[in-house]
Amino acid sequence: MGTQGDRIFRVTAERGFPDPWLSFGDSLCDEAALSTELTRAISKARKEPADGTRAEVTRLFQVKKANLRLCAGILDQVLSDYDASGMWGVLDERAGRLDIVDVLETWGRTQALHPFPVVLRSLEFNWGYMKEHGVRVFYEMTRGYVSRLQENTERWHEAWNGEVATGVVDRITSVECDLASIEAPMHCDVCKKTITALLYLDE
Repeated sequence: MGTQGDRIFRVTAERGFPDPWLSFGDSLCDEAALSTELTRAISKARKEPADGTRAEVTRLFQVKKANLRLCAGILDQVLSDYDASGMWGVLDERAGRLDIVDVLETWGRTQALHPFPVVLRSLEFNWGYMKEHGVRVFYEMTRGYVSRLQENTERWHEAWNGEVATGVVDRITSVECDLASIEAPMHCDVCKKTITALLYLDE
């Protein structure tokens, strides 16, 4: 076992993760990092309500929204480019041949530190979804997920603006929106590992 996985790992070690998937995964890691930074800034602004602390919260919301627009743009471009090149058909054929158990065994050597190995379960879901529905449909679903992350950020920003206007602290919305954001890398940074397996399968 591990035959496909070991081969994919060797090519990845030589070439790294290819763009635009590297940039997409990195940007969704930024989504989680920005959420953590924003949560801390909001906590500080609650303890020290002043123009400066609130301005920092506003700045971070703007950066977070811009990052998600970047993520959405990357996916929109890929959908268009792969439509034009016929790449989806190539990826569907490779997804059909991918041995999920084999590749998961390779990943599992380092990614099973916790009794519920989130990375492994995410990879398993992604490849299974691609096999069942097609790779393009998977990325259409992912594009919808990015839109929901954008809606999540808008909801959070509106709640913060309401908090500033009324003085009534809204901790629940902050917790909910932060959790939704910090989950993103477990789907979309993992996603770059998912697609790399298909891109390098025959190398």
